[in-house]
Amino acid sequence: MKTDYGWEDVATLILYVLSFFLLWEWLRPVEQITETANVHFFIIFAGLSLLLYYFELNWIISGAIKAMFILVVLQYLYFDVPFFGEGEWFGELTALVGESVVLTVQQNWSGVSDLFRSLLFFVLLWLTAYLMHYWLAVRKQMFLFYLFTVVYITILDTFSPYDGSMAIVRVILFGFMLMGLLGLQRMADHERITLSMGQLQKWLIPLAALIAFSSAAAYAAPKSEPIWPDPVPFLTSFSDGSGVGSGGVNRLGYGVDDSELGGSFVGDETKVFEATVQGEQYWRIETKDTYTGKGWEQSREAESLTPFSVNEAVPLTLSAIDEESETQTVSVDVDLTYNHLVYPYAPDQVINGEADELRYNPVSDKVTSYEDGDLVELSEYEWEFREPRYSLQALRNTTGLGENAGSMEQYLQLPENVPERIRELSLDITESEDNWYDKAKAVEGYFSRSGFVYEQEDVPVPEGNEDYVDQFLFETQRGYCDNYSTAMVVMLRSIDIPARWVKGYTGGEVLENLGDGRSIYEVTNNNAHSWVEVFFPEIGWVPFEPTVSFSNNISLNYDLDLDTDDDTTETPEPAETPEPESPEPLEEDTGAIGQVDEDGSSGTGGWTAFKTFISENRLMLFLVSVLLVAVGTGLYRNRNRWMPYVLIRYYRSQKGSEVYPKAYSSLLKQLRRYGLRRKETQTLRAYAKEVDNFFGTHEMSRLTDQYERILYRSEDPKDKWSNMRELWEDLIKKTTG
Repeated sequence: MKTDYGWEDVATLILYVLSFFLLWEWLRPVEQITETANVHFFIIFAGLSLLLYYFELNWIISGAIKAMFILVVLQYLYFDVPFFGEGEWFGELTALVGESVVLTVQQNWSGVSDLFRSLLFFVLLWLTAYLMHYWLAVRKQMFLFYLFTVVYITILDTFSPYDGSMAIVRVILFGFMLMGLLGLQRMADHERITLSMGQLQKWLIPLAALIAFSSAAAYAAPKSEPIWPDPVPFLTSFSDGSGVGSGGVNRLGYGVDDSELGGSFVGDETKVFEATVQGEQYWRIETKDTYTGKGWEQSREAESLTPFSVNEAVPLTLSAIDEESETQTVSVDVDLTYNHLVYPYAPDQVINGEADELRYNPVSDKVTSYEDGDLVELSEYEWEFREPRYSLQALRNTTGLGENAGSMEQYLQLPENVPERIRELSLDITESEDNWYDKAKAVEGYFSRSGFVYEQEDVPVPEGNEDYVDQFLFETQRGYCDNYSTAMVVMLRSIDIPARWVKGYTGGEVLENLGDGRSIYEVTNNNAHSWVEVFFPEIGWVPFEPTVSFSNNISLNYDLDLDTDDDTTETPEPAETPEPESPEPLEEDTGAIGQVDEDGSSGTGGWTAFKTFISENRLMLFLVSVLLVAVGTGLYRNRNRWMPYVLIRYYRSQKGSEVYPKAYSSLLKQLRRYGLRRKETQTLRAYAKEVDNFFGTHEMSRLTDQYERILYRSEDPKDKWSNMRELWEDLIKKTTG
């Protein structure tokens, strides 16, 4: 621990304070852009760590102080008992940490406790503070951390709600002062001079004045308009969902532009909402009715939106409702807010929501929320709904539109240049069926029977006049939900069955079973999905799921109405999606978009399993990588401290005439790492005297004399090592300080 302090130490203290302010800028946005609370404890810990490094306390004492601080904070935040007097909390703490470690090993990140997350955050700050201490005290360079801080603030300011206007000003001021003082210290070390108060003033006053003047001038100077277009819309377009087909790589999620489908995509685990409901649902958002050959558009804009209020019947009827069915509720807790509402099939009314008006679009079936006449994003709302009723007899009795022909024209629309072979394939698939329902089921099951593959990567975009569906059906036979759902709609329309394209989310992943029949489902951008609805005159719109490895749970809950005049009623097979011959479906309860290999097996092995693991664990892998890089960087930067002990252990076990020359060369390298560099024109004898003067010994000169005897006089080095080993070890140990 330091005992004597001079003006150099004052300058060093200023450096640590400025470094703390830079580190503080990393912590300021955390509370705003994440769910982390009590950030002030982490800020205090960062300052305490840097202060302990400044006073150069013994690492055992310093570590004990920081560990005790962490323990006290965790006890205060997560246990409602006194720190002293009741010891049960400590056992519970260790149990929670142990359980979270096991869950981490099992890759169950959602089950890790908040206490363990806080502990990991403290450890990360501990490592960061040590790295900053190393950069200040040893390297005397902080430009890399300063650059990362600037990049961090600008990215958050651009892509998050955090306003970095003042943060970037503070970073510039602290960063320039920090690097200016480090420059002064490097020059003082190089010239081997001790800084005085006067020297510090001569450096600090002009530096502070220059920074203040340049900052004020930059703030007051007129600003010209941007020369280049804003890149943010282009970058964020990649997160607009799978409906953006640019030929590049898209990111999963809901988007409004589906005019160009196709292209590969990457997963996105960003949570959209949590739903508390009984049974898994498909979450509907909107429909589109016009197929262009490349994607989907709306045939027209709604003349007006139909308004309704909370606790008022929704002006939306998708299909016949069983009036005797039990009313259910679903609570939606939104993380990624939109101004539209997601809803299950057969919604009755919104029974809770902070909006004074809701509006229904009769063209797209989209429900949006308004407050004082302006669109508003709801953070939570609650639906009341009932299960729809589908009569198998009515479905199989449907062979035409009848009186509804005129109102269904937009759902039979196809471009004039749609290849004829699509219709020929559809007729071939359905030739043995005599009703719409069985024809639709035949088309739905065609993909799983014909070797089509669910694929997220290397999915092409149709070029020129090439049709999107034609390319999928007859050339690639691989793709994701947009390919399958669009293909089924076009195929049904080609044989005069009205159908439309639907967008929304699959059920999601179960987070918790509440014990009363309800569960909490987490729905992420990975659950963004599209499927098909077919119109039956006596029923309404009925959903179908053509995408291989998916099963629409709503389609599995048919209420069969099979009364006939016959004395014997034949019970038909339940109107379920037929079991696919190949491939087998993935786990249904995950709600994630499944992928299957070409051989029909679930993609859990080999390269597919590796890609899935990377996709599902990006955050944890990033944190582990950061920790490994931090540890590796610390070991590399401090190799002059531990490398001598490795060399000592290595050369103790070596024998022979070549040991002494090699050991002497290793000593020269270690001295160079320590900071005692040999000049290019400097002889070994002169360099040895310089080293001895630095350490106050004669060891280097004696070692060099023996080395020159071997080098120039060709003396036998056999006994040199045994005689000089202790001198060599004593000197190389001095470089660990």
